[in-house]
Amino acid sequence: MKTLQKIFTIIFVLGITNCSTLIIKTWEPPFKSRSVDKIRVSLGKTNSDIFIKTDGMIKVFDINDLLIKKSIDSITIDPSNLKAKIRLSFEKSQFNYKGVNYRGIIEIHPDIEGVVVVNILRLEDYLLAVVPSEMPANWPEEALKAQAICARTYAVNEILKTGNKRVYDVDATTNSQVYGGIDKENPKTDKAVRDTKGILAVYEGNPIQSFFHSNSGGVTEMPENVWGQKVDYLTSVESKYCKEAKNYSWKEIVSNSTMNQKLANLGVGDIKDIQVLGRTSSGRVDMLEVSGKDRSVKVKGTDFRKLLGANFLKSLRFGIKKDLEGFFIKGVGFGHGVGLSQWGSYGMAKDDYSYSEILHYYYKGIDLARVIEK
Repeated sequence: MKTLQKIFTIIFVLGITNCSTLIIKTWEPPFKSRSVDKIRVSLGKTNSDIFIKTDGMIKVFDINDLLIKKSIDSITIDPSNLKAKIRLSFEKSQFNYKGVNYRGIIEIHPDIEGVVVVNILRLEDYLLAVVPSEMPANWPEEALKAQAICARTYAVNEILKTGNKRVYDVDATTNSQVYGGIDKENPKTDKAVRDTKGILAVYEGNPIQSFFHSNSGGVTEMPENVWGQKVDYLTSVESKYCKEAKNYSWKEIVSNSTMNQKLANLGVGDIKDIQVLGRTSSGRVDMLEVSGKDRSVKVKGTDFRKLLGANFLKSLRFGIKKDLEGFFIKGVGFGHGVGLSQWGSYGMAKDDYSYSEILHYYYKGIDLARVIEK
């Protein structure tokens, strides 16, 4: 719809802290029917009754945007009766669903598994709930600002990538970014979001893939070693501040029975030994050999972590040793290791680095860009 088409001006902030050069350019989202000022968040699928509470009037609109129902304070929707999308708006632009308070409106879309409940709200309001869900609100201000820009850039990328291909842009879990609703909001993270309003990290004029993780274990990873695709601005860098974090080092003991269960799909029989065959340049496990009663197979490190699960294998910077009771695993870091390390960001901010310096350190050759709607 042409009325939804928007043009945005981007102010490119070149350099790091002491750079005063501003180059003003314009940038138009490639999906012209979509705006990046609002985001659609899936709150999950269900085939059970949907109960929503609020204070004041609830209005229900059909797929043609015609008002079909009004209710006061609460409403229950039966998914089995829903044949087409409906939209619910709220007098105070807030509502409660499954015990969580949210901003914005709701769309409910029929789906093969029941319905999809989608929360639509302003992007900047979404970030108020995302940043404290992804990073502790009592962390240094510059780290929170860096996280806000990462979260905003990730969200804009998802909006542009999704377009109108599906009914939501992101979900509310770690599959996208954790979105905890109004109750997660905090004055410190609110300030970080508002102080960086509209700022994105961009590379060659496009929002970057702003991957982040908890703790790099001392050095970040290159994306081609995780997802098989090289990205120019995502290189491996030392992250010395990660070593000061509580979650820097870890160890796990995985029993023989648990390991056999987790790796059953490899078809090797009872597992006798697991050996590391190779590592990436950052020291993460690239290839292992799993030896069982029936046969031996080689397994990529990334696949091994998926099979074993992040609860047992917090990162791929680990060593593994077999003993009588099972497998002893000792490692450092937490997460995939690509992009910004949150604990590294914490340490840099404590050492008086600015959010701009933090972002330029983890994402090489980027610019910072403020999106201003005309």
